[in-house]
Amino acid sequence: MDFAQLDSPKKPSAWLDLDALDHNIKLVNEKTKAVHLRLATKSIRSIDVLKYIIDKSPNYIGLMSYAADESAYLLENGFDNILCAYPTLDTQSIAKTFEYTKQGATMVWMVDRPEQVDVLNQIAKSQNQTVEICLDINMSMPLPKLYFGTKRSALIKKRDVKKLLKHIKSCRHVKLVALMGYEAQIAGLPEHLPGKTMLSPAIKMLKNRSQKQVSTRRGSLVSWLIKQGVDLKIVNGGGSGSMDFTSSQPEVTEITVGSAYYKPAYFDYMDSMADFKPAAGFALPITRRPEKHVITCHGGGFIASGAVGIDKAPIVHYPQGLSILPDEGYGEVQTPLVVDSKIIKNGMMPQIGDAVWCRHAKAGELCEHFNELVCYRANAQLTAEGAAYTMTTYRGEGQCFH
Repeated sequence: MDFAQLDSPKKPSAWLDLDALDHNIKLVNEKTKAVHLRLATKSIRSIDVLKYIIDKSPNYIGLMSYAADESAYLLENGFDNILCAYPTLDTQSIAKTFEYTKQGATMVWMVDRPEQVDVLNQIAKSQNQTVEICLDINMSMPLPKLYFGTKRSALIKKRDVKKLLKHIKSCRHVKLVALMGYEAQIAGLPEHLPGKTMLSPAIKMLKNRSQKQVSTRRGSLVSWLIKQGVDLKIVNGGGSGSMDFTSSQPEVTEITVGSAYYKPAYFDYMDSMADFKPAAGFALPITRRPEKHVITCHGGGFIASGAVGIDKAPIVHYPQGLSILPDEGYGEVQTPLVVDSKIIKNGMMPQIGDAVWCRHAKAGELCEHFNELVCYRANAQLTAEGAAYTMTTYRGEGQCFH
């Protein structure tokens, strides 16, 4: 997208490049064609965008939600086959989903502890229903003096799974139908973290070693569960950064993808995402020029979740030659930027009224700050009867899920 040809917004706004999004959808489809595709809603956070992607994804099978109340909202909006990726204690929202499962909708809940199973069993019992559940297997790779992965599930070894399976079988209102083995340390860890280039060889080595471990452990657990009489309808794995690897694994029936569609800045540092294009970000209007080499934009923030670091900050996408002040960063309501002297010398100094186009670090978190995504295609703002074409976010629909 040629940002120089676009009109500058008068207030902070989020943008979506539909040409880049189409390119990324096509790549995802090619990489995941051997398995079913489940969309990660936490990375999208827009019903309009979800529907847009689904319409162009022939191997789409369902959604991976991130919250119970969000799951109910998605069912209410006509979506089906939802796997909630994180354990929940939200009994009210769980009960609300029964309105749709009674009519044939599929809703699967994530567990890795007996306490989570008990909550689901109790609410299902009170409704005289049965809930379907999924085991969240921890695919991290513990090493001497190093834990390579994420602190998520309590199910690490077969004995952990065996103990929980025994508890599940004692609960009359839950049914085990799925297993998720998410290789977060492969799918979500960049090889080239800014300021940490010395770690790149070690990260690559650990990711390669972890692939071998995941291939063995996940497949072994799937085979063992089947021998115990468990009818697994779903074996889920993957993520945007591991599409090639996960889609090639024989035990996997489906892969979850989300961030690849927007390609946020954090994924610039990942080898497997090199062919994807930046498709979303935000634009900040320039409202001040406090010094010769400094401009100040209205708006800011949008620092991503996770361990604090420069890789979690947004980056300037256009124009070139702008850099953040290390002592201020992206501010709460304004963001100062230093302009390279070569830009000024060449007469290309950004002016008050222009815009700075940026990209956020983590995919779905952008939509938490804006009511809509302003859509562009072929270097022109799309219009419908003279109005800007937009896609609404969860926030724009008055929703806030946790």
